Amino acid sequence: MITDGNVEKIYPLGEHEITIEYIHSVERSKVIETLKVNESGIYATGMKWKDFGAGLPEDFQVLNGSWYEKRINIYLGKELDYWFIPLNHANITVDGSLTFAPREDTLIKFRVESCSILLIEIRGC
Repeated sequence: MITDGNVEKIYPLGEHEITIEYIHSVERSKVIETLKVNESGIYATGMKWKDFGAGLPEDFQVLNGSWYEKRINIYLGKELDYWFIPLNHANITVDGSLTFAPREDTLIKFRVESCSILLIEIRGC
């Protein structure tokens, strides 16, 4: 489940790839983060960025053109919150389809939870 507090998107349990693209609010360069989600939780799997400083990683594994890249596999748990501000111009895709594009102060919440179809239908999950 992904929500911005107003809209809730629910996906069936299984493996999904989430891509979060945004403009870094200090460095003003593009950052791309990738997550893998499955029934066991949320995993950070990679990051691409173009600058260093202000909280961006200093170590990278691959230089791909003008992109610094890092491939990881870090378990983040079953819930994850991201805060976006208008300067971020964020786009969040799930399995290649745009899901959210917050353009104002927005808290995006990701949650992995097993739920029956009936509960989903009546909004109890």
